[in-house]
Amino acid sequence: MSGKVATHESATLAAPSIVPDLNAVVHDADALLALMSQESLRVVAELADGLIRSAHEAGAVEIEAAAKDIRRLASGNGLVALAGAMRALTSAISHTESLLAA
Repeated sequence: MSGKVATHESATLAAPSIVPDLNAVVHDADALLALMSQESLRVVAELADGLIRSAHEAGAVEIEAAAKDIRRLASGNGLVALAGAMRALTSAISHTESLLAA
């Protein structure tokens, strides 16, 4: 994960609309993590939805599952605790990065 802080305005999804590569999906997941503590739950849910699509197209199953959990939590009503979902996405990013490095 990068140490760079993203904002909703500066976080453009890197994954192209036609079969994104895993590096682009990892970039998008990293951007979502950076934005989760700064943006509204509605924005987080929208970003997670985009990540779900690109992760699915790239075959990044772990990232897709973690993003689905984030979308589910962010779309719910009432108090939301995203810490566990953030840890799951962080773990999925790390695992995917290790697969890319191999």
